[in-house]
Amino acid sequence: MAAISSIRKHGVALMLIIGFALLAFILGDLTQVRQTFSNKNVMAKVDGKKMDKAYSEQYEQNTALMRILQNKSSFDESETYQIHEMTWRQMLQDAVLDKELKALGLQYSNQMIEDFKADMLASLSSNQPNQFLGQFANALAQMYGPENAMAILSNIDQYANNDQTRELYSAYQAIVRFALSAEKSSHYSALVQNTMYFSDPLAKKIAKENRTALVSLMPVNPQAPAFNSLSPSVTEQEMKDFYKAHKDDIFTVHERNRDIDVAVFPINPTPQDLKAIEDSVRADYQQFATAADLAAYSAEKGNGAVDSTYYKSSDINIPALDSLIFKSAVGSFIEPYNYENQKWYFGKVYGGASRPDSIHVATIELPFKSAGNESAKYSKNEAKALADSLKDVILKNQATIFQLQPNYVTSQKQDTAWWLPERGTIPSLYDGLLATANGGVYIFSAPNGYIVFQVLERTAPIEKRQFVIYDYDIAASDATVNAIKSQANQFAASISNDKQLVDAAAKKGVQVVNGVSVLPMAATVSQQLPACRDIVSWAFSDDVKKDDISDVINVDRLFFAVAAVKNVRENGQQKYKDVKNNIEAQLKAEKKVDLVAEQVKKALSSSNLETLAQQYNTQVTDSVMLSFAGDLYQNRGVEGRAIATIFNAQPNKPVVAAGKNMVYVANVLAFNETPASQGLIGEKNALRSMVMGRDRTESTLITHLLNNVKIIDNRGRFYQK
Repeated sequence: MAAISSIRKHGVALMLIIGFALLAFILGDLTQVRQTFSNKNVMAKVDGKKMDKAYSEQYEQNTALMRILQNKSSFDESETYQIHEMTWRQMLQDAVLDKELKALGLQYSNQMIEDFKADMLASLSSNQPNQFLGQFANALAQMYGPENAMAILSNIDQYANNDQTRELYSAYQAIVRFALSAEKSSHYSALVQNTMYFSDPLAKKIAKENRTALVSLMPVNPQAPAFNSLSPSVTEQEMKDFYKAHKDDIFTVHERNRDIDVAVFPINPTPQDLKAIEDSVRADYQQFATAADLAAYSAEKGNGAVDSTYYKSSDINIPALDSLIFKSAVGSFIEPYNYENQKWYFGKVYGGASRPDSIHVATIELPFKSAGNESAKYSKNEAKALADSLKDVILKNQATIFQLQPNYVTSQKQDTAWWLPERGTIPSLYDGLLATANGGVYIFSAPNGYIVFQVLERTAPIEKRQFVIYDYDIAASDATVNAIKSQANQFAASISNDKQLVDAAAKKGVQVVNGVSVLPMAATVSQQLPACRDIVSWAFSDDVKKDDISDVINVDRLFFAVAAVKNVRENGQQKYKDVKNNIEAQLKAEKKVDLVAEQVKKALSSSNLETLAQQYNTQVTDSVMLSFAGDLYQNRGVEGRAIATIFNAQPNKPVVAAGKNMVYVANVLAFNETPASQGLIGEKNALRSMVMGRDRTESTLITHLLNNVKIIDNRGRFYQK
């Protein structure tokens, strides 16, 4: 039985210990790297350079940033995987860009990086702030107030070696890397594009051929039912020729991957389980409702102390409980409630009040000598006496804490005003501040110092509640779990390869989920099967090969799984036998397009576009403007192969144009000559687009560079849930 924390939306837990409030972060997911010379025990290498330490540091920095931006203390498997992949892609991109830029004589000096960071900070005052730094500043402002946020960013280097503030520094380092990486990519792309030269004769040729056509257009899908009878054949020699022509590009694997089939055995409670759970909940509720003392009952059940925090309605993320808690009178019991067959709840509303949700305060911190803080200026008694004296000065002389702060601000930090939310603040501190009038002073005793608070203002009071909620999972009993596991074990024992898994599952009515091209760091097999890192880890184990069958895997008590490796693709050139089926399917699909084009052409000879549109369940679009030099996006998705046919057609004589994937019937209404642009700039830009690709310039360049770098990626060996 979990505590109330399992049903509430937890915000930032602000802890008042000398300094700014901080999130309690969890460390990353990488195990300790064993230091040997074998690549098997190396996590990552790029062109022979070991990247283990850099990867771990950057992953930690990226995780810190995501925690702050998303206001989370931990991530699920899918989110963790995304951070891993983001870290890996950025690290690889930086490695190849640094290499290329260095070859061009361009390197980022320390001074250039410092200037770059200063420009980033200055951008926060502009209309176009750095994206991540702007989000980071907003997150800091919400936690510590706008002035404190800018103070943190302006003095961020001072937080690097402080245990309480290192997460802020790590997050900032991630932002700097993101910005620098984008800058390097942009510079390199610009340099590459500026080195391209397109001659005037070539541009003039494009100008001469470039014209537009106004057409009536009808796309025809080769997979339409009307073409089901068309079944092209492919010879062995055609497939081998295709493989030979493309083995260095299409059939070269740059990231090893697996195809995995998974038989799934869901762990669902039986009707008997559901009845037993409900009986247990109602019995406990009767004991709870008749208990003489709430705290004693909670302690007896092992739930710890009763939560004394006041909550507003929006803090509760289960609508039914929200309604019950805030519509019930103080002292009312919340009877057992079944929430979506996932949990049972019951509890009691034991307190209520109208309270401000946050208080605006300013502080002076007076640390005293203590273990781990021997360098403090004051003893505990001296710090207490000084705190009392400051309180007297403020109250008797009508001074403000801001007038006194300069005398007590250390060189490492600045104390300014900030909003202190009730939720996440120590209840005794918040209650003390709440009892202090605006302009008044409250002294808080922290473990290693005193904090002098002056209350500046507070938000308008809103209705809040104190309550206790107990929850019970609706889950299968141990007997049910064991019975389902036994079924899975019997299934696993009856098969010895992937085909047998699929066939046996079909006979027994067991669901099979297919994972295609699963990567070694993935947390999911497919969208249907998320959060199953254990299955992926098994599939990439050193001793697992094609057609191997896993033991029964328990996935978070949600289901049992039996997995089989359908295909194994390691880095490098794939063998013909392993891709033969894919080649056959692709060539048949391409041949079918041509067969469909011939059939449509024959039908067109005795019909028209409108009639054919009804026959093939498609539509005719009039007045479509196509451009000979335009790309796929500008030409309504019409493929280049078809464009060539259309622009060689005669006006008002419909033609059938076959693309690679679709067939088009087009009737050219009119051609329009396009005059050459001044200085042939337009034509040269069109050529540049043809060579580089529309909107894919930088990513295409990076992909090309990475495909020519020797990369060893063993991160999967070191990644844990």
